[in-house]
Amino acid sequence: MKKEYAKMDAALLHLANKKVVLKLIKHNKEISRSALAKESGLTPPSITRIVDELINVDGLVESLGVGSSSGGRPPMIVKFKNDNNYIIGIDLGATYIRGCMVDLNANFISEIQVPTELEKGFLSIVDKVVKLINKLQSRKEPRAKIWGVGIGVAGLVNSKTGIIESSPDFGWTNIDLRQELDKHLDLPFFYDNSTRLMALGEMKMGEKNNQKNFAVINIGYGIASGLVVEGNLLKGFSGFAGEFGHIAVDTDSTVQCKCGMYGCLEALASGHRIASLGKQLLAENGSELLNELCRGNQDLITAELVARAAKKGDPASLKIYDEVAEYLCKGIGTLANLLNPETVYIGGGISLNGDLLFNLIEEKRDKYLLAGNTRVKIQPSTFGDQATSIGAVSVVLEKILNLELSGAKKTK
Repeated sequence: MKKEYAKMDAALLHLANKKVVLKLIKHNKEISRSALAKESGLTPPSITRIVDELINVDGLVESLGVGSSSGGRPPMIVKFKNDNNYIIGIDLGATYIRGCMVDLNANFISEIQVPTELEKGFLSIVDKVVKLINKLQSRKEPRAKIWGVGIGVAGLVNSKTGIIESSPDFGWTNIDLRQELDKHLDLPFFYDNSTRLMALGEMKMGEKNNQKNFAVINIGYGIASGLVVEGNLLKGFSGFAGEFGHIAVDTDSTVQCKCGMYGCLEALASGHRIASLGKQLLAENGSELLNELCRGNQDLITAELVARAAKKGDPASLKIYDEVAEYLCKGIGTLANLLNPETVYIGGGISLNGDLLFNLIEEKRDKYLLAGNTRVKIQPSTFGDQATSIGAVSVVLEKILNLELSGAKKTK
């Protein structure tokens, strides 16, 4: 029995050391085996054994041969094997399904976008996702490997069961997406709440990927947040942490949120609300410019169209965005005063309207922040409209770097 435990302990130690070495190689553009020994604290023979395994068994490292020497034994240089190692990321949105195939440094190889067509139902959406993944697969080089698929979904994804317990955007309740996808995919796949994955993408691949405390706010049809606290992605007991859109920012409001409560941030500051106020403006003949832009057809009014009118100087449309920014600053103030983040990133469709929203937020933000939190930076998400896709890719990359996918075919 003692021998069995010793073998088990040795295997676990080898795996832990292998993860350390792989992450060091990934972190450096190129690195010598001797430098790996120095930075990891492992012996040169251990480094040789691990690196050879990462090259010949896992296919995640490649040798660049002998480097130049300033005296002594020439260094053996290795690098992370990015070429022909791919990940597929899916942004499953209520309007569009976006798919990308990227290499392990998140360089885009191919992208596809198709309309979601919510009205056709759950099975039709699954079929679209599967066909999109298959199409991306068909575009890879013959010798390339696709390690897995990451999917970002708008909704409450139970981290223990994988059940999408609620997705108002899709009209889903207690949906087992894993069971359905498992029938069609031969690749490992993983999915989570889209905004939480946006935060994971910032943490793993963003411009400041060493940040330990930050928040990502996703403002689109709804509003949600992904939270990173002390370097950990906050999930909560069941995986429902970050429902930032359901903070009450106006307790006297008569505007009902789709969650059933009144005065929620999502009800008062989302893209849906902006479009609704724009349609109200049109009905009341409150904006000649907005009427001109939509050609008198209220069905064409979107949050983006209201933003266009506001940027052209339309007072009524600017007032809508001014009101939205006020509510957002109340919400950001609550978040910042509670968690003291270094940065609050804002993503989603509403964040893509240029400086309009960010200038208004900058004017109002300090009203709702404690003095110690006024240093918080509020800025656009690093990856713009690709933020969810990059986050979906990141969840697979994390598993690759933890050596959870070596030899894997399918997740269960």
